[in-house]
Amino acid sequence: KGVPDRTILWRHGFRNALIPVVTIMALDFGALFSGALIVETMFAYLGMGKTIYDAVMGNDYNLALVGLLLATTITLAANIAADIAYGLIDPRIRLTGGSQA
Repeated sequence: KGVPDRTILWRHGFRNALIPVVTIMALDFGALFSGALIVETMFAYLGMGKTIYDAVMGNDYNLALVGLLLATTITLAANIAADIAYGLIDPRIRLTGGSQA
């Protein structure tokens, strides 16, 4: 067709290669918050992981539940954002619940 290699790479290859990258980034958001507990406890950083750990050790379960609920909400929001990004990256992916017949 006479299209430059750069155009083929960005229009066809980049979009298809971006889908696994978005998936891994969304999944890593959950790992980011689960790893915060270990890192913050080992290095005595003040943060959400250390706060949840101190709340559990101090029998303050309400604070621990709120912290875990916040981490869960952020993880779910990252996964929803990834699902929306799939539809923007690849038009073949539909966000509607139609049948695939």
